[in-house]
Amino acid sequence: MSTSPAVLSPNPNPNTNGWTIVDRSRRRNRSGSTSGDRRLSQPQPQTLTCDPPTLVPTPWTPMDPIIDFSRSASILRKIQSTINRLEKSKFYKRFISRLNGSGIRDGLVKIRVSESGLSLLPIRLVAYGIGSIELYPAPQLQLALITLLRRQLGADGASAEVFDPVMSATECHVVEQLGFKVVTTNEHGCRKVGPETPTLFFMPHCEAVLYNSLLRTNWHPTNLRRMVVIGNSFREYVRYVSEAGNCVGSVIIEKVARCVLESTKFAREVEVELELGREETELGLFQAFHDTCWHFFDVNDDSDLFKVNC
Repeated sequence: MSTSPAVLSPNPNPNTNGWTIVDRSRRRNRSGSTSGDRRLSQPQPQTLTCDPPTLVPTPWTPMDPIIDFSRSASILRKIQSTINRLEKSKFYKRFISRLNGSGIRDGLVKIRVSESGLSLLPIRLVAYGIGSIELYPAPQLQLALITLLRRQLGADGASAEVFDPVMSATECHVVEQLGFKVVTTNEHGCRKVGPETPTLFFMPHCEAVLYNSLLRTNWHPTNLRRMVVIGNSFREYVRYVSEAGNCVGSVIIEKVARCVLESTKFAREVEVELELGREETELGLFQAFHDTCWHFFDVNDDSDLFKVNC
């Protein structure tokens, strides 16, 4: 367990995506994702008085726009090998066992039930923030798991999307070869879930502000009941704020992640089970999936929680 959940302070530089606390040219975490550094950076004065940033979707193209087909083939072989190893692992068997258990399976069915109650709507998968799949094992494992999960849920390529602003054109090509669509807009988590679009968001180790942006965009019972989030435990953010008192990290989380904190009053969490054994160490599973939970939002229409301004 890390000492503090991941947070994001507003980025004053208008020439950057404004998404992360890590500058790719200076510092990256070992997972390769700019949205996954769970250590708190040195605070800037403005982060203590800021309100949650207003994030607006912006057009996006890879910083490295040229596809290297030789590299693409190499990365694809690496990902396929990772998928095969993950599928045979005890971790994945536990993951599928829990997926098929009533807690998760019933939750996934519930978000898909049509308004008429007579049919199940197709589920969409959206993966945010997996990082560089060429350079780091953790993003490779995360992409492998979402690929296997897509197969389990029967989601086709048209309804399975991936985005991370660090991805190169070559990495985008690999993702497309695996049957995913690459999102061409940096949505900053502002993906609206509608009554006909039940959506599973796969967001392991993203920043607190990105989870908050997603929740704030859908801050209505009708929307929240149509979505599931696989990501950092929201209850761990609450625990951290409670235990950390008025320290810098706690103040920032309370400023930029109010919806995350409020959602724990009705969200149901199911942990992605990890065991601290040889397999987790050898495959790098702990780094890729520690503190990861499923989040289901079982909330009533008349809840007073939605008077909260996130």
